[in-house]
Amino acid sequence: MYTITAAEAPSGEDLWAVFSALRLLDEAARLVASAQTETAILAEDAHWETKGIRRLRRALTELCASLGGECSELHHHQEMVRRVAMS
Repeated sequence: MYTITAAEAPSGEDLWAVFSALRLLDEAARLVASAQTETAILAEDAHWETKGIRRLRRALTELCASLGGECSELHHHQEMVRRVAMS
């Protein structure tokens, strides 16, 4: 049927080891959760920066092309002024 054995109470040293292990596991879990949060933030920042850099590059390319057009137009007007001045 049932057996009844006398259970020994854990010693103070055993309890200290258990609580110490629980404390270390809790600290490790907290640090891993913190690292996970920081990793998620870095991943989001990197994604935003990548999109931002692409937008900046596209805007600079468009600006460069626009400035090239403006420069050509200025050269054209300079040539027209020279022609009028020479006539």
